[in-house]
Amino acid sequence: MVADSQTQGVLSQNGSAANGSSQHGLAKADPVKVEPPSHVTEYYPPNTLGCSEDEWRARVDLAAIHRLCHNYVWNEGIQNHLTAAVPGRRDQFLIIAFGLLWSQVTASNLLTVDSEGKVVRGEGKPEATAFWIHSRLHLKHPLAGCVAHTHQPWATALCCIQDMELPMCHQTNLRFYDDIAYEKQYKGLILDGYEGDRLAKIMDGKRTLLHANHGIIVCTETVAEAFDYLYYLEKAGEITVKAMSTGRPLQLIPKHVCEQFHSKMEPPHLVKEFAKLHLEAHKRQFLKTRDADFCF
Repeated sequence: MVADSQTQGVLSQNGSAANGSSQHGLAKADPVKVEPPSHVTEYYPPNTLGCSEDEWRARVDLAAIHRLCHNYVWNEGIQNHLTAAVPGRRDQFLIIAFGLLWSQVTASNLLTVDSEGKVVRGEGKPEATAFWIHSRLHLKHPLAGCVAHTHQPWATALCCIQDMELPMCHQTNLRFYDDIAYEKQYKGLILDGYEGDRLAKIMDGKRTLLHANHGIIVCTETVAEAFDYLYYLEKAGEITVKAMSTGRPLQLIPKHVCEQFHSKMEPPHLVKEFAKLHLEAHKRQFLKTRDADFCF
């Protein structure tokens, strides 16, 4: 069941959605596998949980990006949410138990929750808005192997201005060319399936959403890609806000250059390979720090 906090008690006792939704009967999705470059050794400790090896790897990576986002201060206390679909399924996903800091997440203490809100594995409950946003995106978005929702400051700053679009004024911004959706009306807390479905429809297959007066959502096939997108979106937001703060006109990159850059930089195999390299580098570094327990 989803954790209740004041106005957020939104599921019935049997785990059914309050809006009357039923079992979805979706076919199992094929897990996305990314072969690491030959010069990089992946780090996954032995599976001590008894889940499938594919799920264990997803757990290790999801725990790692919780620690990374905590260290970058992209979360707000115990709020915001990072989830990963259980490999081979769209109707179950991994999520933090509400009440943990992101610095306390490990591969083994993540919950497995189904699309009706039932905790399948683990102790605790997910936060209600996390369930309603992520359960629907995992079901509805074609790339939602991992769903990340944060209020990271520089990217979120763009969500707080009237013209909230990310301008193509820097090379880093070009990673997101024609791949950002915008929800320009803030409607309060998301506490039902309708709002989650509405966000999925607005995203329309794009990997990034800027949500007015709120924050960002990233949907990607792999956990590593989600972190990579969060990282470079925050860099793009910082560069843009600092450039805008000068009060001088932005030097926009011509459309044909944007298209050329994006076509060369964003093929799926490159996106996955670069993202995997990025995450593995951080995981290796974690083993030398107090975050070394992320993988247990």
